[in-house]
Amino acid sequence: MTDTKRLRIALLTDSFLPHAGGSRFYYYNLFRRVSALDDVALLTTKIPGWEEFDAREQTPSFRIQRRFKPLRDMSYSQLPKFAGSLIRALSLSLHPPDVLHCGDLYPPGLVGVLLKKIFAVPFVAYSHGEDFTLTEGRRFQPKIRDLIYHSADAVIANGSFAVERLLAIGIPQDKIFKITPGLDTEVFFPQPGGALRARYGLANELVVMTVARLVPRKGHSRVIRAIAALGDTVPPFKYIIAGTGPHEPALRELAAELGVQDKVIFAGFIPETEINLHYNLADVVVMPNILTGGGDIEGFGMVFLEANAAAKPVIGGRSGGTADAVLEGVTGYLVDSQDDQELIDKLRCLLSDEELRKSMGAAGLKRVQTEFSWEPRAAMLHTISAGIAASNRA
Repeated sequence: MTDTKRLRIALLTDSFLPHAGGSRFYYYNLFRRVSALDDVALLTTKIPGWEEFDAREQTPSFRIQRRFKPLRDMSYSQLPKFAGSLIRALSLSLHPPDVLHCGDLYPPGLVGVLLKKIFAVPFVAYSHGEDFTLTEGRRFQPKIRDLIYHSADAVIANGSFAVERLLAIGIPQDKIFKITPGLDTEVFFPQPGGALRARYGLANELVVMTVARLVPRKGHSRVIRAIAALGDTVPPFKYIIAGTGPHEPALRELAAELGVQDKVIFAGFIPETEINLHYNLADVVVMPNILTGGGDIEGFGMVFLEANAAAKPVIGGRSGGTADAVLEGVTGYLVDSQDDQELIDKLRCLLSDEELRKSMGAAGLKRVQTEFSWEPRAAMLHTISAGIAASNRA
């Protein structure tokens, strides 16, 4: 059944752009497009740069309201701040939305449970995979997590990994909707990347690149070890690490210890306007992500789609949700998340075979262009919301 009525949609999230993070871009791209079909009110927190962002992005059908500061973590010391989110959300009860979308488990998901119980406001919860791995091993968080997902009228999973975890805790299949991230091909596309070669002192070397925050789960250290193992068995290349983060000193130390510091270039912070140029400079984009001891995983891996959009082959880790982002053996490779040998072998394979790099890059580009548009994903989210709203009115 098609519902042409514009819905009142509210998205409650602990943080939002311009805060960096894959899930924040996910919500932005979905709900910005949903606002063409429904009236969207975003309730979130104040972070650096919010005034300029909101002034640029708000429209009559995409409104942003900000209060307080985001939570530091999911510990009980943060509980007093929960009251702020609750007050903010309770203000919705005066003009309740048709459907509330809770972009984070804590505290938005708990707010959703309370608003549904007290004011009969239906809500949608989201799973990006790490909501399971980061809460496992804790005493109470898994129970709260499961309560939220079971209470939701629908749960949006960003990939197969999240779907499997939701099914494992007993969420009915018909309540789970898989909406993977999309890609804006007006932002990421093939273009000459040669303008950057002089900046990085490159002659004719091939370029292996990682575009990611410098944290352990991204697998930079694995690439550095692989570079040392490859030695001179492949054509000359440089490894460009694009991004910043707390793991940088350890990575520099590792490169020096293994004697490959001359092959590793730390590019530092890359502005958004140059990210696509960097993908186009690369010959191979690699991010052999791992599951860390603290449960931090790669929920999907947007970097792989972004690189494919520049017609570049990719290598990712066989961990978390990357199986949805990388088509194994077609657009790139997924390698063992613990044993470096498979990573070494796949790097050698791609660096030694230009035709393979071109064919995988072309396949990735075609897949991104045909399968990852944001518009049908936003239309699906509208349809889900319309169905929930109709059931709630019945």
